Amino acid sequence: MAVTGHGALDLLTHFPSSQQETTMNTYISRRNLMSLAASTVAAGPLLQVNAQNQIVMKIAAATINDVQHFWMKSFQAAIENRTGGRIKVELYPASQLGAIPRMVEGTAMGTIECFATASSFLTSLDPRFEVFDVPGVIHDTPHAVKAFQDPEMRKLIFSFGGNRGLESISVFMHSPQNLVSRKPIRTLADLNGQKIRVLSTPLQMEPIKKLGGAPVPMPLSEVMPALQNGAIDGFIAASTVFSALKFYDAAKYQTQLPQWPLIVVIACNKAWLTKLPADLRAIVQEEAAKSEAAANEFGVQDITRARDVWTQNGGQLVSLSTDEAATFSKVVNQTATEIINKNTAAKGVFETYANIARKYK
Repeated sequence: MAVTGHGALDLLTHFPSSQQETTMNTYISRRNLMSLAASTVAAGPLLQVNAQNQIVMKIAAATINDVQHFWMKSFQAAIENRTGGRIKVELYPASQLGAIPRMVEGTAMGTIECFATASSFLTSLDPRFEVFDVPGVIHDTPHAVKAFQDPEMRKLIFSFGGNRGLESISVFMHSPQNLVSRKPIRTLADLNGQKIRVLSTPLQMEPIKKLGGAPVPMPLSEVMPALQNGAIDGFIAASTVFSALKFYDAAKYQTQLPQWPLIVVIACNKAWLTKLPADLRAIVQEEAAKSEAAANEFGVQDITRARDVWTQNGGQLVSLSTDEAATFSKVVNQTATEIINKNTAAKGVFETYANIARKYK
């Protein structure tokens, strides 16, 4: 039985509840157990080793069958091959390890080694991640590939979260963000009074408010039932996720939004990564970067494929008029600029991020 970062506490939970008190008294006093747990947490996460003496690396995600899941599978194969099995990569897509806030917390604390996620969900740990939510900076996947391969850009991004227990190892574009709704959103006026699920960042909540909607921050795992029972009228997310998770069964209309892509960050627990033997740590970082190439190629194809799947299953694609799209972009960009200017941690970082991205347009 592997001992995780919680040590003896994890061992105890594997016994039936009726045996827990006896087991605890047999092996360790209650006071000593608490002392052991406290010292284990203070020391940081342990390298979990399984029965085959392999270091276990759990990678979690909220989605499945999309570009970040593809990255996870590519990375898994490369790591297990190159390390000769010294690292065992376990994949947990589709929120198997809990809702997004729980996975963020687990990665920061070390109970989850890595988390593949939209950058927005990491802003609670480091507000600098907020810069990725500004629309119009990254235009499409080819632009993202060039910008995110820039050495200065990677150094900047991978510094985010360092003081809160995170170290990122990969970054790439997921897909354009669109709006799926139970009723068609053909004009911005159609947003009035609509309850729209958004990411838990002001850069999504505030623009929706200004456009007349009611933003509802919500983990992705809760969206389907919320759509089905009418708790929300629609939601904004990466466009390929709609088809991968079969949201066409709950809402038929997908409105395409201009230049508002979702950026994926692969964030690891910094202490876990640091404790890896130097050769394994280098392999993890190198293969994480290498896996981006295949993921980007898959991502471009997946955007087209997802649109086809959407319409083949009865969904409809809705486009805003040129004027409506321009108004949407103006409102979102102005709001984003106001928010970033108030975020002292992100303001300077955003200027660097935007300037680097601008070089590759």
